[in-house]
Amino acid sequence: DKVAKETSVVVYDNSDSQIISKFFIAKAVEGLCQSSLDYYRVILRAFILHVGKHIKEIVTDDVRVYLAYKKINKCSDNTLNNIRRTLSSFFTWCTEEGVLDRNPMLRIKGVRQVKKLKKPLSEDDMERLRSLARTKRNKAIIEFLFSTGCRVSEMVNVNLGDVDWQNGQIDVLGKGRKYRTVRCKIALQEYVDSRTDDLEALFLSDYEGMCQQIKDMNKLSRISKGAVEIMLRNLGKKAGISNVHPHRLRRTAATTALKRGMPIEQVQKMLGHESIETTTIYAQSTNDEVKLAHEKYII
Repeated sequence: DKVAKETSVVVYDNSDSQIISKFFIAKAVEGLCQSSLDYYRVILRAFILHVGKHIKEIVTDDVRVYLAYKKINKCSDNTLNNIRRTLSSFFTWCTEEGVLDRNPMLRIKGVRQVKKLKKPLSEDDMERLRSLARTKRNKAIIEFLFSTGCRVSEMVNVNLGDVDWQNGQIDVLGKGRKYRTVRCKIALQEYVDSRTDDLEALFLSDYEGMCQQIKDMNKLSRISKGAVEIMLRNLGKKAGISNVHPHRLRRTAATTALKRGMPIEQVQKMLGHESIETTTIYAQSTNDEVKLAHEKYII
């Protein structure tokens, strides 16, 4: 009985642990960020523990049954696809490295998703946010996100030394550890000129502009991603605008650029997208403009 109990649930053995460790080393070398590595680790561990097999014994049906189990337990289509992509990345690597003779993911198709068209902020929305931003820092954050289309994770890591003030440009380290140059606005200069600290971070954690008071200098630090999200959400509530967050400003930057005639290839470069197919998602938000133009010139 004791033997049967011990073999009924298989957890990582040494060889499994080595395989997984080598996979994560390979992904880290490829430039996958720490948050993505952590996400992959959670998905892989949950999958292998649920399947109850060693890695070399896993077959296609094991993956199908696991995805069906997640679906039955109300897992969203987006999360299911994330699980599938993670498992595909892992088992493709296992096959290429000779760990497995056959990739169990080859016959696993992506989950069909109903894509919801997410709306950017309107020009009126942007004006309300600008007018209600109390501090020079908050105004600068809004202008930075809107004018550059940066991810908030990229913005919070920018240092003062990354800014080319003469040409009005900033080198931003994006996904895949690739630098790209983006434009900045006058509000950024006004914010930096108002500071009296000597910290290297471009944006600091002075939510109420407290950096103006010498006694609070020791409380200053680089602003966090969460602090930016909270600030924008609160600002959105004051403005009567729902769902205001950093990525919506990024989407607004992209759709505004497309509406004003920027070629999609340049928008792709501005956003730091690896594939232009990702950029075309933002172009869908300009459908209303296409419809109006059609009614004006054709109908």
